[in-house]
Amino acid sequence: MMVTLHDGPFWTFVLEAETSLSRLVQSDWDFPLVASAFGWQSCSCGETDGTIDCEHRTTNEMIWEAYDFLSAHVGETIEDPGYF
Repeated sequence: MMVTLHDGPFWTFVLEAETSLSRLVQSDWDFPLVASAFGWQSCSCGETDGTIDCEHRTTNEMIWEAYDFLSAHVGETIEDPGYF
């Protein structure tokens, strides 16, 4: 099943499946995990998923970078990694 990323209300995103089911992505802690499903990498060290600091980057930096990444990839569709 394919999943498409959409803008949501008030600094959120919506994942919509081809079956018309949808999930709201509203927590900033969710941004890195969803962004990684669309190809974003939290840090080249591979020691973090973006929700904990590594020796190179802070969580805050990664969360907002993931948000910006998602904003730039609205409208893209990927194979569902397990959201539905």
